Amino acid sequence: MIGSREWMTLSNGKLSFKEKVQLIKQVIVPATLSYSKTFSKQPENTQQFELKDIHIPDTTIVKEAIAELDNTKHQAIINHSWRSYIWGVAIAQHKNWQFDEESLLIASLMHDVGLADHQAQYSCQCFTLESTLRSESLCAKHDFPQDQTDNISDAICLHMNGYLDENNQHLSKEVLLLQKATSCDVIGTDLALFSTQFKDEVLAQYPRHHFNTQFKRLLKAEVKRNSQSRTTLMSKLGLPMMIQMNIFKE
Repeated sequence: MIGSREWMTLSNGKLSFKEKVQLIKQVIVPATLSYSKTFSKQPENTQQFELKDIHIPDTTIVKEAIAELDNTKHQAIINHSWRSYIWGVAIAQHKNWQFDEESLLIASLMHDVGLADHQAQYSCQCFTLESTLRSESLCAKHDFPQDQTDNISDAICLHMNGYLDENNQHLSKEVLLLQKATSCDVIGTDLALFSTQFKDEVLAQYPRHHFNTQFKRLLKAEVKRNSQSRTTLMSKLGLPMMIQMNIFKE
């Protein structure tokens, strides 16, 4: 599958022309439809869910993932990563999905470290592969189970696809949740699932810090580094404009 960890091993994150066409066909219609829905008035979810209901696994590997994220010193991305975990947990609760909290949290914390803090020793053609390699090093250091490590890797790699089919039985809930949660935070999809009170609470706890501007700047740098990446393709398809026009405004 384009964007998966296995695909990354073969491609190093570089899209072929055929893969670009395939990805556009798979993503453009459902992603555009999801984005357009963010501007239509929808009935607010009255389901009672509060920030205090979010459980943060208190494990050694999570603490080190937090430290690695904090070491990027990029507050907009740090808060984005935390919001992504929170939106992911809330989406799972809404859909009654069972998932592994620790795996989703590690994936959320690590998914953008290669974008916020690119390190020269990584010669990847996609920032998600650098994030994945750094996550895998962290997991190996803590003897994290291989199946969970692989799942985290797929989640990080695939989150940049723009859209994943939740009916695809080959995709884990953690993979689906990270993609949905990051999309929610970047362009506002699925935000209507949450009450205004919950959204305000999350944004007060983890402010955006001009995320739109900061994220577009990081994407621009990624496009310059990796001209054949999914980031470049998504940018050409209008991702920066979608970010600029999202319902968060900043």
